[in-house]
Amino acid sequence: MAKKVQNSEEIYIDRLVKSIQMRCQLISRSLKLDSGIESTRVVGFSIGFVLVFLFVVVIPVLVLRVFGI
Repeated sequence: MAKKVQNSEEIYIDRLVKSIQMRCQLISRSLKLDSGIESTRVVGFSIGFVLVFLFVVVIPVLVLRVFGI
């Protein structure tokens, strides 16, 4: 009987360890994703600003000059 209790305790501990490992992996992945996003934030903002400037200012001015509207 004592052996069964020990086995059930071992099973509980194994499940607990697996649960902790899985949570640590999820936290690690989340932190890696956040740091990757933060490292490309300035580049993404710059590209977005250039594209908006292109679509809002440059293309309409070119269209106005070509078609003379």
